[in-house]
Amino acid sequence: MVRFDPFKEIEEIQERLFRNFGVARPDGGNRTYAPLVDVLDDAQGLHFAVYLPGVEPGQVELTAENNTLSVKAERPFNRPEGVQQYRLEGTYGTFARSFTIPNTYDLTKVSANFKNGVLYIDIPKAEAAQSRKIDVLVG
Repeated sequence: MVRFDPFKEIEEIQERLFRNFGVARPDGGNRTYAPLVDVLDDAQGLHFAVYLPGVEPGQVELTAENNTLSVKAERPFNRPEGVQQYRLEGTYGTFARSFTIPNTYDLTKVSANFKNGVLYIDIPKAEAAQSRKIDVLVG
């Protein structure tokens, strides 16, 4: 259900090391981060909580295509002129994450809500996948 990229995980670990020890990134530029995500499943469907602290709601893009749900967001860093920066521990740049969603969920009925830096996504189960009572005929 969730796409795993081992190299992306290694990049995230390296980025955290650079950030935690105050080391400047070698490329000095923006990069793409994988935001933290909670995924829950219940009788109604899948429920995601995508953590995007500091991101403005207008900077969030959510797409569903070919069994893939993708989240992309931007948090730019705008340094005012004449300001000396001594330390930047915030995460700035692009946040992106994609998930492969099984056919048992209906990507045409996705709903999303952004609140306090968290994107909440609900994907209902497909009608064909929901349990239903079947009458048994006798004779």
